[in-house]
Amino acid sequence: GVVVRLPWAGDLGIHAATVERLRHDLLDPGDPLVAADAPSPYYTPWTLLLGCVAKATGLGVFVVLRIAALVSLALLGTGVWAFVGTFLASAASAASAASAASAAGRWRRAGAAALVLLSLVLLWGTTLFDWSGFLGLNSLALTVSYPSTFALGATFWLWTLLRRARKWGHCLGAGALWAVILLSHQFTGVVASLGALAMVLGARPWPSRARWTRLGAGCVLGLALLALWPYYSFFGLFGVGGLEEIHRSLYRDLTGRFWLVALVGGAALVLRARRDRRDPLVLCCLF
Repeated sequence: GVVVRLPWAGDLGIHAATVERLRHDLLDPGDPLVAADAPSPYYTPWTLLLGCVAKATGLGVFVVLRIAALVSLALLGTGVWAFVGTFLASAASAASAASAASAAGRWRRAGAAALVLLSLVLLWGTTLFDWSGFLGLNSLALTVSYPSTFALGATFWLWTLLRRARKWGHCLGAGALWAVILLSHQFTGVVASLGALAMVLGARPWPSRARWTRLGAGCVLGLALLALWPYYSFFGLFGVGGLEEIHRSLYRDLTGRFWLVALVGGAALVLRARRDRRDPLVLCCLF
């Protein structure tokens, strides 16, 4: 129902304007908020793709945003499925390879992924709040068509790639995806980057020198893509001020908003830390 209706609130109008400007002119769209020929961080790889879809198909901008919402939800669901699978595969390999491919193993993975998804949208607190980049059910209902939801889904795929990174393709793909996430939603990109570091530092066994080389090449590729993005200067965003005031409301009523995740999630992380002090999920939360 949310995908069909797309709540007219928050930043929906901004993202609609961004796609509309790209539909009008992919190469020089101008600022989506004011009548000015200026770069804008709203022009991301994701919105560029949506603009191309709108231009090629002639679909209305809100139809395209509904498609974006469905794709983002699919990306999020499959990303969680794949990410959970990397942990279950590690546990199964310690027992037997056959158990990972068994019917019981598949049901276990499905159950674990479903539990994680439910926790992501429900296990927060008793005070509702809406903010782009948060997966609480209330926030997700508002931001399902936003680039932040796409970036969150892509983040789980990035972490999955890094958990499986053994070949050049994995590492270079992870580097490219890292850049796409950072360009699409910078705040989600920070979480994705810290989580990526945790996945690498928490790897068992410790990465070999050859693997570090491949991971380094992926980082270089990601940085190159960030530097070459033509629609705005990513590194120029580091000089932008005033973000503290914009995000000050996020620090209000922290207990009411996060006590469930702190209580249940914290207990789970303590148990994981007792088993492995270098557990990737523990490191991710510590970072």
